[in-house]
Amino acid sequence: MIKKSTIRLIVLMIITSLIMLSGCTQAPDSSIDSDSDTQDNKSESKDGDYIYGTAVVESIEILVLESFPVQIHVVAKGYLPDGCTEIDRVEEKRDGNTFTVTITTKRPKDMMCTQVIVPYEKVVPLDVYGLKAGTYDVNVNTVTDSFELSIDNIIEDVGGVLEANVFTEDNNGSSVELATGDTFRIKLNENPTTGYQWTLETTRGLEIMSDNYLPPTSGLIGASGIHEWDIKATASGTQQVTGVYSRSWENLTGSEQRFALTVEVE
Repeated sequence: MIKKSTIRLIVLMIITSLIMLSGCTQAPDSSIDSDSDTQDNKSESKDGDYIYGTAVVESIEILVLESFPVQIHVVAKGYLPDGCTEIDRVEEKRDGNTFTVTITTKRPKDMMCTQVIVPYEKVVPLDVYGLKAGTYDVNVNTVTDSFELSIDNIIEDVGGVLEANVFTEDNNGSSVELATGDTFRIKLNENPTTGYQWTLETTRGLEIMSDNYLPPTSGLIGASGIHEWDIKATASGTQQVTGVYSRSWENLTGSEQRFALTVEVE
């Protein structure tokens, strides 16, 4: 006959086993996000082929080209994070006196890339024609610098001759490039009351269209006026304008004031 104490022990063991078995069963975790891949894709491009970003710009340099109208180029230098990333777009916009240049990048989404920094240099011409004289700021991906225009950056028509094609004593000894058929003007200070006048000569590829003296407008006795010549480029090649400021009745000594302009005609 089985003792009561033994029966109680068996029952207790059965109950304990049932409790242990019930603890091994776990309901599915509803917190697991089966769409995790979809969540990651939200940072990629719409077509899913590329990942886009903003280029790292370490420095910028503003180049003012020697021309008129003035041309401004911005040289941006930086680096790309790996061998697959490349420059995608360069966008420029101006708000008042501030230029904002944005340089973006792209890289193939699923491509294995060499993990090496790749330096780059990008030259960005700014649209500065027609700007008024003043100081302008340039912002390229948060790196900033500025430049100044001393005069309005626009060509005006002066009596049928482009302002860019008007040359004065300041251009003495310089060289300019023009096309066949272009007309340019030379303006030199002259004071006939002293007996001094300009004598101008040109090579055969240049033709003097007009020769005029404009008296001073100040009304002061002995003030200087302006001597103007309109000249047309008629033949290609290296042409030249030379002038001597002298009195007609005196022999030339070589110490006279002179003017020279080389014209490369295409």
